[in-house]
Amino acid sequence: MLQIILAILAFGVLVVVHEFGHFITAKRGGVQVNEFWIGMGPAIYKKEYHGTLYCLRLLPFGGACVMEGEDGESESEHSFARASLLRRMLIVVAGALMNFLVGFLIVLILVGTQQGPVGTRTIEGFQEGFRYQGETMLMPGDTILEVNGYHIFVRQDINIALAQTAADGKYDFKVRRDGRTVQLTDVPLTHDFTDENGNKLFGINFTLTERTPLVVLDQSARVSVNYARLVWSSLAQLVTGKVGVDQLSGPVGVAEVMANTAKQSMASFFDLVAFISINLGVMNLLPLPALDGGRLLFLVIEGIRRKPVPAKYEGYVHAAGLMLLLALMVYVTGQDILRILMR
Repeated sequence: MLQIILAILAFGVLVVVHEFGHFITAKRGGVQVNEFWIGMGPAIYKKEYHGTLYCLRLLPFGGACVMEGEDGESESEHSFARASLLRRMLIVVAGALMNFLVGFLIVLILVGTQQGPVGTRTIEGFQEGFRYQGETMLMPGDTILEVNGYHIFVRQDINIALAQTAADGKYDFKVRRDGRTVQLTDVPLTHDFTDENGNKLFGINFTLTERTPLVVLDQSARVSVNYARLVWSSLAQLVTGKVGVDQLSGPVGVAEVMANTAKQSMASFFDLVAFISINLGVMNLLPLPALDGGRLLFLVIEGIRRKPVPAKYEGYVHAAGLMLLLALMVYVTGQDILRILMR
C-alpha cells in the first residue's frame, strides 16, 4: 500500500510540476492566472493571493493553471490572448520544459550518486578468441555511434541495438575511428562467450571512465535524451502497428508499474519517475488537439498567417481532441483494470 501511495503522489507531483511551468511563466510574463490547482476533485482549501485563487483539491493527482482569456474572449490587457506571440509560445511549452528539467535533475542525482566508473561507447578490446576484428570490422579504440541505424547515446544502447538481432546475424556499425567517422557494413557477430552466470556474450569489452562532474553531467544529458528518444520509438511502433493500442497503459497501469518498481529499489523507482517525467514532456508537445503541442501548432500557424485562427474554430478542434483523448483514457484505464483483475 505504501508503494501505491508513493506512486500516486509521484505521478501527481509530475503533473503539478507541468502546470507550475505554465503558471510561473505566465506570471513572469504579465499574464493573469485566475486559478492554480493542486489535485483534482472537490476543493478542500482555497486562498486568493495577488489575483490568483489557489486550490488544494481532494484527489492527490493532477492540477491546472487557468489563465485569463486562455480559451475565450477577454478584454483584459493581461489576458493570454493579449500577450505577444513569442511569450504565448513560451507559456505553452513551459510545462513540458519543466518536465524535461525535473527528469534531467533526477537522472543527474542518480548518476552522480552511483559508485564506480562509467561505461563508455568505446571498445577497449575483445575476449580471447573473438573472430570479428579488423579494418573492415570492429577494432579496439572504436567509439560506436550507430548500430543498424540505431543511434547510440549511452553504453546501454549498444545492448538494446544488438538485442535486435539481424536475420542474417550481421550488423551495420557507424564508428568513430582515429578522429574520423567510419561506416562498417555486414559485420558478423555471434554469442561465442558466456559470463559467470551463463549469460551469452559477444565478447566485446568497453572502456570505463572515472565518474568526474563533467562525465556525470554528460552521462545524465545522454540518458535524458535517450529517454526522450525511447518515447518517440514507442510512438513509431504504435503508428506502424508493431504495438497495439491494447498494449498502452493509463494512469492505473503506470501507478502499478511504479509501485512494483518501488518494491525493488528506490533508485529504480526514481529512475522510472525521471523517464515518466520526460515522457510527459514529449507527449505534451505532440501536435495533437487539446495538448500543449496542439496549442503550439495554432500559434505557429498564427505566426505564418500574421493573424490568429478564429478562437471558436480553434476551440472546436481542441474540444474534439479532448473528447478523443478522454475516450482513449477510458479505454486504456479499462484495459489496465482488466489486466489486474485477470491475474
